[in-house]
Amino acid sequence: MNRFRIFRLLQYMAMSVAIWGILYGCATANRGGLRNSREVGRAFETFHVYPDHRYWYYYLENNPYAVVGLEPPYHIEDINWKEVDPNSKTFEKVVGLVESFPAPGAYTYGAFILDDQGRQIGVWYSSLSAGIIVNPENQVVSVTTAMPWINDDGWYGGGVGFGVGSGGGGVGIRLGF
Repeated sequence: MNRFRIFRLLQYMAMSVAIWGILYGCATANRGGLRNSREVGRAFETFHVYPDHRYWYYYLENNPYAVVGLEPPYHIEDINWKEVDPNSKTFEKVVGLVESFPAPGAYTYGAFILDDQGRQIGVWYSSLSAGIIVNPENQVVSVTTAMPWINDDGWYGGGVGFGVGSGGGGVGIRLGF
């Protein structure tokens, strides 16, 4: 390989590293996190709510995967999260379901939700792990986590079923146990 090609290759590599660094820096600028806390776990288990926090649960009322409480002005704007009154029977129901039915191989835990400065802005209760991004301009908290109802890799068991048809136009039923 001649010197010109080596020089050109090094230029491309340097440019790639610089671009990657800029993109990574922008993507993690507002990254928050979770800090495990037995205190938060016990609070959810006893249905103790943090004053002035607004609460949401993840997915369906009869099949929730997480419960989150955020102090104002922070809030969630995501169709997979539903706001719930912390003084309602629905709140007790979703917390009880999250506690009683953890993801396979996991356990339900409590955690503080942290903003990008490490300041506590809320509480988390789930058996799923999560990525937290906090938008400081509009105080929207984005939670990235698994979507177990979409993942069909054994989440609901192997299942049994039958199908009729051919190609992509078949009709079938799958029951998981």
